[in-house]
Amino acid sequence: MAYEIHRTDLPESEAVSIRTAVPLEELQAFFGEAFHKLSEAIELGGANPGGPPFVRYYSVSPTHVEVEAVMPCDSAVLARGRVHPLRLSATPAAYVRHVGHYEKLRPAYDAITEWMSEHGKHATEPPRELYVTSPAEDPDPSEWVTLVEQPID
Repeated sequence: MAYEIHRTDLPESEAVSIRTAVPLEELQAFFGEAFHKLSEAIELGGANPGGPPFVRYYSVSPTHVEVEAVMPCDSAVLARGRVHPLRLSATPAAYVRHVGHYEKLRPAYDAITEWMSEHGKHATEPPRELYVTSPAEDPDPSEWVTLVEQPID
């Protein structure tokens, strides 16, 4: 699949997150629990969701991944257990739209990396996988839409 690279300006936003290292085989379970806890923290904090949830990968090994589940919100929320407040900075970004299963996202990352190299751009923070469609909304993985956003200089 060929990816078209787009440019955007990601807005500044309040958010909540849970960052941890998990075994690869527990990643999906982590996402389910983390996004539930993040939604709960936003509601208990008197805020509202401020956009689709996303994850940032900090490191990946053959057995573990250091990952952060993030949920934007419309106002600051206090820390609650494993949930921590986060302020996302406004930043330019390159992104691609991927349609299909999450396991087939690697070429989307490769396309952004190649584009950055060709255009003299550098990553300023870890990439984001923004989930436009979730398995709960549409159980057919061939229909899932994910944006891979790479903040750049």
